[in-house]
Amino acid sequence: MNVRHSHATIVSAILLVLGCSTATAAPPAKTMTVDCASGQTIADALNKGNTDQPLLVLIRGTCNESVRIERSDVTLSGEIGFDGTINGPDSSIDTVTVVANRVTIEGLRVSGGRNGVTALGLGLTLRDTTIQATGRNGISFANGAAGLVDHCVIRSNARDGIGVETSQATIINSDVSDNVRDGILINNAGAARIGVDPRNDGAGNTIQRNGRNGINVVFSAAAIVAMNNVANNALSGISVSSASADVWGGNEVLDNTGQGIFATRASVQIGNPPAPFPTTINTISRNGSARAAGGISGFLGAAFVIRDAVISENKGAGVLLNLRSTGQLIASTISDNRAVAGGFCPGSTTCGDAVRLSLGSGLLTTLPSPTTPTPTVISGNDGAAFSCTDQESSLASAPGSVVTTQTNDCSFF
Repeated sequence: MNVRHSHATIVSAILLVLGCSTATAAPPAKTMTVDCASGQTIADALNKGNTDQPLLVLIRGTCNESVRIERSDVTLSGEIGFDGTINGPDSSIDTVTVVANRVTIEGLRVSGGRNGVTALGLGLTLRDTTIQATGRNGISFANGAAGLVDHCVIRSNARDGIGVETSQATIINSDVSDNVRDGILINNAGAARIGVDPRNDGAGNTIQRNGRNGINVVFSAAAIVAMNNVANNALSGISVSSASADVWGGNEVLDNTGQGIFATRASVQIGNPPAPFPTTINTISRNGSARAAGGISGFLGAAFVIRDAVISENKGAGVLLNLRSTGQLIASTISDNRAVAGGFCPGSTTCGDAVRLSLGSGLLTTLPSPTTPTPTVISGNDGAAFSCTDQESSLASAPGSVVTTQTNDCSFF
């Protein structure tokens, strides 16, 4: 039987094979302006128009309301020159709750309420927005949500700056500072790219002066961390507990009261980004205090790979591995770490060792590769190059992998 096909049918079939569509283009966004000073509300604007059509809501002035976005393809934007603000009047309700997908919030100020913005859908984009003085978290990603935080300021919130729980977030080009608890908390199998965009390009954040940790990764969560300035936080710069973190490169972890990088029951890889990421170097300096040993610290079975790190001028040991923690040290610089009085280094009045191993911990030092003879350089520390505090702790060192004139108090050097 002969079957004749029309030209249009043949073209449509070819387009389908090529992954193209003959459907008409999506309708243009409907634009609505909300003048808060005149009593207009964002909630009313969200209920108008065809819900299948993209919606752009321009906001003028301060709207004192709690906003719930249940339709997809919505953009809330502060109208230029009108200081668009959403202030949550009820401390028990989030200021903005995003249930729908593909929602953008840009050019706004968000304050008050419980959380500033809670994301429960996919594809939330927060851009050029300040979120501050909320009753709990500045931004909360929860229940499998996914989104992007780009060029935002998240500060002075009563709990965490950004929380990512059982969700995924990319946090880039932003300032996360002066929050009461953690700057960024990734927990309960959440995942985050912090300072790295989806194309693996660096886009670092400033994470400073938070009341607990700058970045806290806990409970089966995972994070990629690169190109950030993590400084002057009240506990650790980066803390990883029962979780994992890849600290690629370009991070400056400075002047934190606790350890620069701390891990417990966790896996942390420092300085091994994929090509062609611009740098592998992480600087971990001037961290620590009498109650928390300085540069990098592992506890209770933590595992580190430390590559291309500059670990200097910390209070206490440059690297401290404790309670059966392990590490591999590659092509790093450990220098000028200083002794500090305190109880975290039992049996010693000076704890300024470059590397200190205790209670069954171990370290392997290696070269980057057989063809790259770059050693770790150790100099100017108050204590030993390597110090083992018990017979269960040990050091294994590949020939030529360490250059130092400081003493070694470990076996198998």
